[in-house]
Amino acid sequence: MFEKFFLFSCSGYKVQIKLLILPILFIMTSLWVRLQSGPNWLWFNLDPDYFYLLDSLNILNLTTPGHVYHPGTTVQWLGAFILKLSNPLASSELISEMVLVNPEKYLHLISVIFIFLNGFALWCVGIIGKKVFENFLAAGFLQLAPFVSMVVFKNSYHVKPESLLVFGTLMLIITALISLKSGLSGRRNGFLSIAFGGVAGFGIATKITALPIFLLPIFIFGQGGGISGWGRDAFIYCLSTLFAIVIFTLPAIQAYDIFFSWMATVSQGPGAYGGGNPEDAMSLGGYFANVFKLFKRPAFHVVFILAIVILVIAVWRRLKSGGSLCPEVRLLAGILISQLFHVMLIATQPNATYLIPSFILIPLAFVLTWRLGQKLFSKNLEKFVVVLFTALFIAQLIAVFRLSNEQAKKSQEAETVLMSDFKSCARVYSYSASSRSYALMLADFVTGGRMVEKLNAIGPKNDFWFEHWWDQSRIVFRDWNGPLNIEKVLSNYPCLVIRASHWYVLERLLPKISSKINFDKICTVGEETLAVRGIDCYGRQKKP
Repeated sequence: MFEKFFLFSCSGYKVQIKLLILPILFIMTSLWVRLQSGPNWLWFNLDPDYFYLLDSLNILNLTTPGHVYHPGTTVQWLGAFILKLSNPLASSELISEMVLVNPEKYLHLISVIFIFLNGFALWCVGIIGKKVFENFLAAGFLQLAPFVSMVVFKNSYHVKPESLLVFGTLMLIITALISLKSGLSGRRNGFLSIAFGGVAGFGIATKITALPIFLLPIFIFGQGGGISGWGRDAFIYCLSTLFAIVIFTLPAIQAYDIFFSWMATVSQGPGAYGGGNPEDAMSLGGYFANVFKLFKRPAFHVVFILAIVILVIAVWRRLKSGGSLCPEVRLLAGILISQLFHVMLIATQPNATYLIPSFILIPLAFVLTWRLGQKLFSKNLEKFVVVLFTALFIAQLIAVFRLSNEQAKKSQEAETVLMSDFKSCARVYSYSASSRSYALMLADFVTGGRMVEKLNAIGPKNDFWFEHWWDQSRIVFRDWNGPLNIEKVLSNYPCLVIRASHWYVLERLLPKISSKINFDKICTVGEETLAVRGIDCYGRQKKP
């Protein structure tokens, strides 16, 4: 069936080596930016990396993951698999203890493997793109997929769904490219439909917001088989997708009710996580403003508009001549419509991070537009594409350096204050404080509290936190074990330091938990706030 595809890796050795350049660059820059970003427990890193680390331990210990809202199960079971491979002879209990003692080591390990996984997929995109288009420049352009937006890049090295969405979308591109090979998509055994279903199931199990992207294969099916062929292929695709979703989310099967309940909550309002005013959902003006906002990146809307123009001309000419639509036209239509539906879904809760799969598809849309444009107008556009490729490559390298500097600055600011300087104080954290203790406390709470006993045994006894995670209209003072009386606890310490990055939220909630909390000084460190009593912001205790 795929004998030609498997032969791809056996030919063009020199070309394959050249096509390693961008994947290696991606791996190196990902590792570099990750290094500049500092520890995962810093305020801008911990959510949700620590959540997925602890849920990986939950799966390793054969318990249901607690953070299943994306659902993100692929990140969790892959994380569990990597943790087990790192210590193949150790028991799950021992691995859990090792990870909780040194979580950064294992987060770094999982992150590195995700980065290399994406780099390998990017290499495969280049190899298959070269075979399909028979053009080295087209293959190189396809490999710009993770560089086309810094939103993609700065999420690609984290232990969270977005990093695996990069991989999943690259696999979608690979499968779509294979479908362009002559006669491949017209074969009647449904193997291509099953392959697309596997990729779609992986992507949807990774993050449900990627679902519209997987409308793309629907436009490819049925070539040479008419309506009946399309229906058969689409049915096999849908069935295999559902099967793949179940397989990839199997570790979370006992939490399906939580996931569907969460989806119902999110769909109730237009704000973040369904928390907005439902009446706002009726505002077409606001909705379309969000659509335009999501399209605002030039690489997105310029390619999208250009592709629409070329697509309309190609379809009009093909219909005029009475012929059927060629595979390139069908694939381009699938990309544009899936991107449009993706934007329309996300526009109710606009966040560019959710659009990562659409961004990754931009280079493929451009390559198809370029090649169709050459066919339609009988004009060689390769020189223009070389200039564009060079300009985009340089611009994105500059953007990577800018991102690296931004991450380094935030990391340096956050690490300026060492909580070890407050070892005699009650150290209280709130979302999202730069603290390993807080990262573990919050992550354990969010993932079901399965590691409470282990964390309590190894965690500092003077570390506490304010929980207002699910409902920001109330606040709970907690330690490693659970809720406590804040006034009773604080009376046992000569000083107090509270650390948070969303001080405006905590400041509003503090009176609800105690009217006796006061501070000598409130300091700002980068994006974080320190509120201290009995000590200054540098850890110097006040003299009695």
